[in-house]
Amino acid sequence: MVVLDSAHTRQHVSRELEVYAPLVTPGSYLVVADGIMRELADVPGGQASWLTDNPAQAVSDFLASHPEFILRPSGGLGDRGTLSASVTYFSNGWLQRLA
Repeated sequence: MVVLDSAHTRQHVSRELEVYAPLVTPGSYLVVADGIMRELADVPGGQASWLTDNPAQAVSDFLASHPEFILRPSGGLGDRGTLSASVTYFSNGWLQRLA
C-alpha cells in the first residue's frame, strides 16, 4: 500500500501517482488523501481554485490512462452501521491495482 498525503495540488498529486504507481503490487492499494478538497472550496478558509486543483481531479486524470487501477469505495462502517455516502477526507482516493 502506498498513501499519498503531501502537497495537494492537481499537478503535484499527478506526478506522485506516476512515480509511485509502479510500486503498488496487484491487489494492493494506492491511496490519495484529501480528495474532499473540491467539496470544501466554498467554505470559510476554502479556495475557489480547489474546484479543479485538487487530488481527486489528479486521480480522475490518472485513471483515464491507467486501466491497471480501479477506483474502489472508501469502505463503510461494517457492523457499526451504514451510511448512504462515504464520509472521509480520502474521497475518490482508493485505487486498487488489478494487474
